[in-house]
Amino acid sequence: MDKEEFLPKTENDKPTPRLVQMMLTNFDELVEVDYIHGHTRNLKHTQGKIFSPMPDASFSDIRNYTAENMIHPDDKERYLRESDPATSKERMEEARLYEGGVHSARFRFRLIGGGWRWMESVSVAGEANGVPEGLCYIFLYDVQEQMEQGGAPLDIHSGETRSELTGLLTDENFFKRAKMLLHEHPMGWCALSMDLEHFKLFNEWYGRRHGDLLLAQIGARLAREEEQTGAIAGYFGQDDFSVLMPYDMDRINTLYTDIHEQIKGYGNSVGFMPAFGIAMADDVSCAVEELCDRASLAARFSKDNFQNRIRVFEPDMYQETERDYQLLSDFQKALKEHELFLMFQPQCKITSKRVVGAESLVRWRKADGSLVAPGVFVPVLERYGFVIDLDKYVWEEVCVWIKHWMDTGHTPLPISVNVSQIDIYSLDVPAFFGDLIKKYKLPASAIKIEITESACVDSDAVVDTVRRLRKKGFLVLMDDFGSGYSSLNMLRSLNVDILKLDAHFLRMNGEDRRKGLQIMESIVNLAKTMSVPIIVEGVETQEECDFLVGIGCRYVQGYFFYRPMLVEDFEELISDPERIDTQGFRFKVREEFHTREFLDKNVFSDAMLNNILGPVAFFQVRRKNVNITRYNQQFAEEIRSPDLNAHLTSVQKNVVKEDVPRFFTMFTRAEKDPLNGAVGVIRYNRSDGVTLQLQIQFFYLDEDETGKRFYGSVHDITQMQTINSQMRLLSHLSPDSVAFLHCENGKWFSQVVIHGLENVIGFSRDQLENELNDNSILKRVAAKDRKWLKKLIDESNMRIEGFSQPFGFKCADGKTVKLCIGMDGVEEKNCGVDSMLIIRRYHEE
Repeated sequence: MDKEEFLPKTENDKPTPRLVQMMLTNFDELVEVDYIHGHTRNLKHTQGKIFSPMPDASFSDIRNYTAENMIHPDDKERYLRESDPATSKERMEEARLYEGGVHSARFRFRLIGGGWRWMESVSVAGEANGVPEGLCYIFLYDVQEQMEQGGAPLDIHSGETRSELTGLLTDENFFKRAKMLLHEHPMGWCALSMDLEHFKLFNEWYGRRHGDLLLAQIGARLAREEEQTGAIAGYFGQDDFSVLMPYDMDRINTLYTDIHEQIKGYGNSVGFMPAFGIAMADDVSCAVEELCDRASLAARFSKDNFQNRIRVFEPDMYQETERDYQLLSDFQKALKEHELFLMFQPQCKITSKRVVGAESLVRWRKADGSLVAPGVFVPVLERYGFVIDLDKYVWEEVCVWIKHWMDTGHTPLPISVNVSQIDIYSLDVPAFFGDLIKKYKLPASAIKIEITESACVDSDAVVDTVRRLRKKGFLVLMDDFGSGYSSLNMLRSLNVDILKLDAHFLRMNGEDRRKGLQIMESIVNLAKTMSVPIIVEGVETQEECDFLVGIGCRYVQGYFFYRPMLVEDFEELISDPERIDTQGFRFKVREEFHTREFLDKNVFSDAMLNNILGPVAFFQVRRKNVNITRYNQQFAEEIRSPDLNAHLTSVQKNVVKEDVPRFFTMFTRAEKDPLNGAVGVIRYNRSDGVTLQLQIQFFYLDEDETGKRFYGSVHDITQMQTINSQMRLLSHLSPDSVAFLHCENGKWFSQVVIHGLENVIGFSRDQLENELNDNSILKRVAAKDRKWLKKLIDESNMRIEGFSQPFGFKCADGKTVKLCIGMDGVEEKNCGVDSMLIIRRYHEE
């Protein structure tokens, strides 16, 4: 590519003189930096030279990565100082990025072939150089200076192939170097195999760019291991690394910790932990390839244990692997010969014991009649990625049975099938199920899809899968709810139909049992708030049933009712109409309750409870009519109507006509978001002619034959709104802008009450307030005034005497005006400093 293609152009489409001069030298790298938006763009990268993937990324990411992995440690502090974006941006805004718009500095960069090379970094910016405002171009030149410690420059064309991404040897070169090393020094070495679990999922979560950056960081860490110990490191693609290094478990543990910390920088998920396998090179007859195979096998075994992710190879691992391979071979045969068969475990309505559905389970009976337990074959299928084949087989077998049951004249009960995380990330689950019901001509409501909580990660892929499944008419359950750390986050983002809860909370001992019962009750109450049914599985005793009935659970699954049964037995069970309930899973309309029932009657009085709750009322909505069915004393005092009873029916008649649509919209929003409800302000006419401005927060409760019920928290903000209106009026009358400031612990909090300068500076009161609070307003202040003005404001919290000073200010349209800032403060004991800040146009006397 012609070098001139990289260059910014002037109006006559010619490269600028200074940049043409820069381009006459053969440079190695060219990066465009957008300081305004924090972006970078890689315009040229020399292959096989500098250790860097150079991805297009944020300037902050590139700067930090370069400092940690590319720059010599002795140059790191100077590099960070030279590349500080805040300093560079400030100088660029003043059109004085160093002298003449060009700045150069020399640093030692890591080479892909190993060692360091002095490179000159030349930054070019400024309109004088034809570079648009906010942009900077950084060139890197190889100045051919001596390397660290006076050695000759490294010949990067040594014939060895190294990964451009990680800087490590590729497989062929790795094995060649490793063989030579073991031939010369056969004892005391080990092969280390490393990969990252679920790395494909890591790329899905954080993006391929961050995945490449992580691999490059790991490569840099392994390169340091090479320098420090004489190790040989290789990268074989994907997330597959191998190292031949001295056998030292302390160093290996340190290496693991360092790499784990790099991964944790993207999130503390155990799902992306590295796995290390170690194989000792104590057998001189063992080839390097076989040694690495042993280490790779040990790494696979390490993934089975989250407590210890470093495993040393043992000969028994071969035997277990051979058993796994044999099982996988048998499994493929089982699929073809239909050795896998379904079992159903009924799900029941707890009060009537009638069957409302079932969960599908899979069992394996070999041709010789022997059974393979799910606990034996399922983990192996998951470990090797063949569980998808099992899941697809079960899904289709369920559809075949439902089709058969319908063809024999029966009404289908919904059957649950399980969907795992690997299913979601390996195939289009909604499309697959859509094809199945189309193939077998089934209603989508006949299938319930259970997604385990561990699969319900807060990611776009899972959220989109659930959304599309529900859109197609499938019921979606969150299985094992409450067993993981992120349940509430997932409920926020996933709109599931049913929660499935394990009864293990009921079978704890001692103090843990009490806590378990409280957890169970809390989860059930949360589900009620969301109007989401719950199925409790694993119920085994009458005592457990009684407790679940008491806290309002409706549906259960477990040995107390039915064990998993063969399809024929399930058919016989549900052939009896008296044993089934075809009405489906419904949310139980909640019963009336009194707040005091949840509190100690001997401690809390009605007056105390009402003070805690504030003004509240229960609203009943039926079509376009709203009635207040119950209210507390605080509500009556807040409304202060001389004829309150007349306002309890047809409430909408007293709402100001223009606000009625918003009033009903609030109920709709509250129903759609039961957890957060809906907040709004409406104007309300009292019978005495006074119009109140009420802030109301509605929460949806339930619905019955009388209508929908909502809980409403009501506050009269008439006086507050009046004050705000007066302040807005002052903004029209006053030529100044006024803000109240409060300082606590050295930090200012601002509220703009008058904004008479809006037409002068070109942005709103809200924007002015935001920029005061995050200090970004200082960027608008002229460079020569910025430092003293910031110092003056920062120190004002230590004194209450005022000040008044002129300063230059950049408006929204880019023009500069001269303003004057004044401040007066008042110190409140133990409460910090309160001040009033006034900004006005500056007029010279």
